[in-house]
Amino acid sequence: MTGLALASALAARARQRFGRLPGRHALALEAGGERFGLAEDEAFPAASLIKLPLLVLALRAAEGGDLDLDERVELAPAQRASGSGVLQELDPGLSPSVRDLLTLMIVVSDNLAANAVLSRLGLDRVNAALSSLGMLSTRIEGPLQVEPARQTPRQRAGHTAQTTAGDVLRLLVGLDDERLLGSAATAFARERLRSQRLREAIPRLVTGEARDTDGLSVGSKGGWIARARHDAGVIWRSDGTRLMALVVLTADHPDTRLRLDHPATLATARFARDAVRLALLAERGRERQ
Repeated sequence: MTGLALASALAARARQRFGRLPGRHALALEAGGERFGLAEDEAFPAASLIKLPLLVLALRAAEGGDLDLDERVELAPAQRASGSGVLQELDPGLSPSVRDLLTLMIVVSDNLAANAVLSRLGLDRVNAALSSLGMLSTRIEGPLQVEPARQTPRQRAGHTAQTTAGDVLRLLVGLDDERLLGSAATAFARERLRSQRLREAIPRLVTGEARDTDGLSVGSKGGWIARARHDAGVIWRSDGTRLMALVVLTADHPDTRLRLDHPATLATARFARDAVRLALLAERGRERQ
């Protein structure tokens, strides 16, 4: 299968999975040096995908000596954040390390942990650094899921964090290629993505029922708010090399319930399985040439 044939097959599967789905959809995919995109430069609410650049920028700060991953951060009741995570459910007075906060921010999408990391890095510093990650259309507006009194003026005016599928894909590929961090920090980031507990979208069928994809592993990070369902991940072969990086953004769906069988979530899971099978087919075709 040539690169042109792969792109054509991916486009057909994207139409099949998302063509009748309400709302907006964007895809960005890289496999075997080939790129495929659908509305990949269109802005979407970032939701918890904004935690991906926070992870990379925190690790970069640690590499530069500006952040100590062993530092203990005391969490006060006034810092509580709603939405995903576990820290807000625990007794006050905990002092997790920055490393712990990064882990919780990714593996269970903890909003309190993300806000503590954002506070350590600084909002302006994060926004100024996003372009260095290839995220030219991404912006974070302030802490996640907090009451209006703790929001920034732009948040109170209705602005939310924004990103694009293309931005997130560039981040994932740059991270996995070790162009954004050193080898040790890259390994840490990969392992946290692999340890993801919320696996209902991209990993759902790739490492589950699809028998011809055995041996693959997925590192991913999703994002969910009332009218958006996103997922982004890297899929590795059994030898650790990358088969694919994939980003799926969906928004404005009329079903606002957070459920495992949400139509957008199922569409993402099925497209990820389709894309993996097509990429493996293209890979076998290249090997025969």
